[in-house]
Amino acid sequence: MTRQLIIALTVAFVSVPGARAQSGHVAKVLIALENVWVEALVQPYTAKLEAIFLDTYVDTDEGGHQSDKQATLAVLKSGDLKFKSIKLSNMKVYTYGDAAIVTGLAAQDGTFKGDPVQPNIVFTDTFVLQKGMWKAAASHRTTAPK
Repeated sequence: MTRQLIIALTVAFVSVPGARAQSGHVAKVLIALENVWVEALVQPYTAKLEAIFLDTYVDTDEGGHQSDKQATLAVLKSGDLKFKSIKLSNMKVYTYGDAAIVTGLAAQDGTFKGDPVQPNIVFTDTFVLQKGMWKAAASHRTTAPK
């Protein structure tokens, strides 16, 4: 029994560096994906967003309103939502196997139906790994504290 415990602990500790390396790789991939996402919002380039979002994607905005993938893309295509710039910061990635969460801050300059968008937000994006690709399942934003 002691031998089995030693083997189990050895396997657990030997696996940790690999898991950390994998988590580090996933973090880099997801941070890069976040940057592609905001570039696509600013351009706007909805084809990139279509590729990033799952078909079941749900967006919750600063006012608590929820939109599905098609409604999110439609508001960009219509020109109702326009961004001049979005700068991401303080991003952290939390991985859970085939799921991950990215949190961070965004400083943004844009308009929604002619009114300015919140200039500083806190966001939480949820991703899932499907067929070897990370896809956004959900996004939630709220006004950043002052």
